[in-house]
Amino acid sequence: MVKGLFTPTAVRRALSWTLVGIISFSLSQPALAVTSDPTPNPSATAVPTEIPTPIPMVKPGKIQGLAIGENSLLSLTLNWMPPLENGSQSVTDYKITYRFDAFSGTSVWKHEPLLTPSVTIPDLPLGTGFTFSVRAITPNATGNAVSIHVVTPKPDAPTGLSSAVQAQYDFLAKNWNARSAGHFGYIPGRDCANWASQSLLVRGHKPTPKWSPRISRTIPFTKAWVSSTSLHNFLLSRKRAVLLTAAQANQVVIGDIVQFDWWNTGAQEHTGVVTHIEQTVNGPKIYYASHTAHGMWWSVDRSISVLHPGATVSYLHLNF
Repeated sequence: MVKGLFTPTAVRRALSWTLVGIISFSLSQPALAVTSDPTPNPSATAVPTEIPTPIPMVKPGKIQGLAIGENSLLSLTLNWMPPLENGSQSVTDYKITYRFDAFSGTSVWKHEPLLTPSVTIPDLPLGTGFTFSVRAITPNATGNAVSIHVVTPKPDAPTGLSSAVQAQYDFLAKNWNARSAGHFGYIPGRDCANWASQSLLVRGHKPTPKWSPRISRTIPFTKAWVSSTSLHNFLLSRKRAVLLTAAQANQVVIGDIVQFDWWNTGAQEHTGVVTHIEQTVNGPKIYYASHTAHGMWWSVDRSISVLHPGATVSYLHLNF
């Protein structure tokens, strides 16, 4: 044993040099990349995602040659030709809107997509002015409108009425568009039963304590005079009318009362007076006069299929 070779000082010096060597070796090695793929493919390259080019929102052109075809008591036909320019895509439909001359607001004629440039609209109010507009539609744009004005025809005046019913009809024809208070008063927005009651008075029904008009500012009308439901109950309870359903429409005559249950709650929300009956192969088409909305020949079918789809209609067949 060589003296001094394994002294404490020599051992410490040897350990120090060993550690220095290990650290130097570690720092000199390149860092290993961390990857989730233990066997990466060096030849694989990223594929860029393709962004589709959007179809431009180009409107189709205006339709051509809008004209009235049939204009009868039962229906109105509009005819036109497709636009000369379709825009960015083919025309798949046409949007039909219409506006009454006498009322604000625009309505849309709901239909299945039109494959041909023509449409027939049934059950329009008679003797009424309209402006119709037609627009071509593609999957991503709607064209500008082309409009046309038309007045639907009036039916012939009825013949063969009794003197009482004739007086009632003449009253309706003269006053269907009246909006002033007058002797009987005018109820904006809900004058239908008040006006129908006036027609019954002209027809010959005498006032009673339960059914009477406004006498003065201090003696107002009774509930049965101005309420559709109360008028309904009054005429039936007094046996002055027979209740008919829609299935019994072939028994309805001019001068009868027509009433609507818009929401099928068992109440009557609107009242009119029958003014025209058009016989068809599918049964009678019934038209009526009313206030608010004012009209002389509203279509019953339109009222329960377009204005209030699914509503219930009934009639009071009068016997006086």
